[in-house]
Amino acid sequence: MNSVGICLKTSWQAIEAIMGCMQAGMQVCILNVNWPAISVDGALHRLGIENVLTTRTDLRARSLGISTFRIDRIQQYQVRNLDINATTILHTSGSSIEPKAVLHSVQSHIFSANSVITNLNLGDTDRWLLSLPIWHVSGMSIVFRCLIAGSEIIVLPPEASLFESLSKYRITHVSMVSTQLMQVMNQACPASLRAVILGGGPTPAHVVERAINNGWPIQTTYGMTETSSMVTLSDKNFSISSSGYALQGYDVKIATDREILVRSPAVCSGYLYEGKLQSVVDEDGWFHTGDLGQLNGAGELYVQGRKDNMFISGGENISPEEIEHILGRFSKVKEVIVVPVPDAKYGQRPVAFIRGLSEFGGLREFLEDHLPKYQIPICYTWPDRIPSISFKRNRKSFSKLAIQLQENSSL
Repeated sequence: MNSVGICLKTSWQAIEAIMGCMQAGMQVCILNVNWPAISVDGALHRLGIENVLTTRTDLRARSLGISTFRIDRIQQYQVRNLDINATTILHTSGSSIEPKAVLHSVQSHIFSANSVITNLNLGDTDRWLLSLPIWHVSGMSIVFRCLIAGSEIIVLPPEASLFESLSKYRITHVSMVSTQLMQVMNQACPASLRAVILGGGPTPAHVVERAINNGWPIQTTYGMTETSSMVTLSDKNFSISSSGYALQGYDVKIATDREILVRSPAVCSGYLYEGKLQSVVDEDGWFHTGDLGQLNGAGELYVQGRKDNMFISGGENISPEEIEHILGRFSKVKEVIVVPVPDAKYGQRPVAFIRGLSEFGGLREFLEDHLPKYQIPICYTWPDRIPSISFKRNRKSFSKLAIQLQENSSL
């Protein structure tokens, strides 16, 4: 047995199982425990994996005992004991397309971890709160960093308060996404905390500003599954819309069409599908991220959205993320996503789903002052019927809902 799936909740037991498999030189596919059975079984089938470590009983794949590859004393475990032939498979978040299976070597994980350790001066007296799931590259990368640096990993217990855990365990480092930062931004920052790494997509500017004003040591980042997590990281004196500077060992450049390109030993081996490995880099070693951005004179990266999210309305190119950025500056907006809908007059029009507002009178006046008329979206309140099993919202689901709402309004 050379490959195994792992479909477990984030826990020490799961971390021990993953490291035990890698110590045995195996290919480890770490799966989102929130996926429905059909998605888990489908992913395993496409990858040719027949066995899975899990506590679930609804999967068709053969379940193995959790202790099969478990190791003891994980706190003292050293990454150098991992078999050099071991690999991980992590899936992309699937914000706009079906998740891709991304193959990483031990070496790419280690390279990424060492770059972050150097930047943050991470050491054996530090404690990183594992508040992100291990099936996401951001969670898995925390495990590698801490095992290499000798830092303590604190697993966030189920249903535990994020804010209370930061103080209770005297956390020095934590990674957060926008929704997590909103939970704590109005509280005073715990004295032990040295760095809050903020990623997972754009965060409303007023949320970041509120957190900074309350003493939270925010550092923004840009990265993805294919790059073993972080590519850039800001210092603590950053522009709100900046994603920071390239980490040591990462080259970042902007193509003529504004696409962000990345080159680094941390870039994955490729995408896996039905036993075949597809390279993700061009002939010069550059990974084309699909994201749009710009670099300022100091090398600071500003991410401006996805190439494949762009659409045309009345002959004008529209970036949904640009509209989302403006909406995020309105103080009552907690979360927003913008998608296009077909329109008889303009071809397509932007529609915004907004969490935090139920009426849009004041917002429309704000938008008229900040956006050209063709970019002002039709607004709806945030739906409660689109579940999320990822850090990133599925734009396809929101597009379907927007089209349905527009069709209903025309009846």
